Amino acid sequence: MKPTAEAQLQFLQHIQRLFEEGGFVATYKYALLMSLAELAVEAGETYEELPLPLIAIAEKFAEVYWPQTVPYISGAADTLPAVLSQNLGKQASVINGLAELRAQGASTIGQAKQLASWPQVVRKIAATVSDMPVQHLQHLGGALVPFLYDYPHPRGAVVLKPGVAFMLRTFHPLIQQLSRAGWVRHVRENQRNADVIGHADELESFMFGAPRNTLDDVARLLSRLQSRKCFYCGHTITGPADVDHFIPWSKYPRDLAHNFVLAHPACNQQKSDMLAAERHLDHWLERNGREGDTLTGELPAFLADVSCSIRVAHWAYQQGVVTGAAGWVMKAQTEHITDRCVQAINACLR
Repeated sequence: MKPTAEAQLQFLQHIQRLFEEGGFVATYKYALLMSLAELAVEAGETYEELPLPLIAIAEKFAEVYWPQTVPYISGAADTLPAVLSQNLGKQASVINGLAELRAQGASTIGQAKQLASWPQVVRKIAATVSDMPVQHLQHLGGALVPFLYDYPHPRGAVVLKPGVAFMLRTFHPLIQQLSRAGWVRHVRENQRNADVIGHADELESFMFGAPRNTLDDVARLLSRLQSRKCFYCGHTITGPADVDHFIPWSKYPRDLAHNFVLAHPACNQQKSDMLAAERHLDHWLERNGREGDTLTGELPAFLADVSCSIRVAHWAYQQGVVTGAAGWVMKAQTEHITDRCVQAINACLR
């Protein structure tokens, strides 16, 4: 049964309390909340309880922490490059475990997943997740408020309560925004990072964005697949090109291989944070059906699961229908997002 408006309001009140009263001595709670929300989106719509394997949560942890396992270079005077501290005490064990994979030659998360030691590192992360953030995330004002899942949890999994997966999907953008803002603030205010960060204002893009050189690789591949034509207007790109997130980054701030398209900078800027109109969605679904395997094989640095990208699109367009969102067509032209978009995506999920 779909959660009532009252239940959804109570959920948001608990989320607000979590950030205000949660007590954050490390960044693990932010990562856990982001991971639960992303897994709920990727699981598809359900009002029932949703078991999430700890290994799946641990893999999300690895993906979100991976960019932060290299030294942060502020560029500001009197700062020193260093890996950012995630705890008020010693460095987070998740960072140390992922650093071991970098030491074995992995420069991307895709390469790390190919190492023989990857399963062992993920199991260690899963144990850390179970022992620390899963246990403490729902302590609000000194008391356990189990609004997301029951604790203790079953062995090997966290089971979201009925209706929670739906609400994590519904409020995913808000949860991501609050989590990232809190995470950045926590890292910035950690005195152990004072000599690293200085007064730089690019911390969030370093912590959560894709490296510029990696997106350059994406641009080269998309330029070939799209014959150097803009994904949206179809005209040849004669100058610089933008790698655009088809499902906007503001709605789902993760780099998914099948979500990238190449566009004119002007088209990208005009689309901005809007969903693309139905004609562009049809084009994107057709492109992924035709070139999905190529994108999977040639973009190992990113999560390259076409079904995951399509489920994310289903969530985004379904939300667009509910909220009466407009889809971007071209320049100043828009059209309403309708249920036809959701039906087109459903056809690809069957």
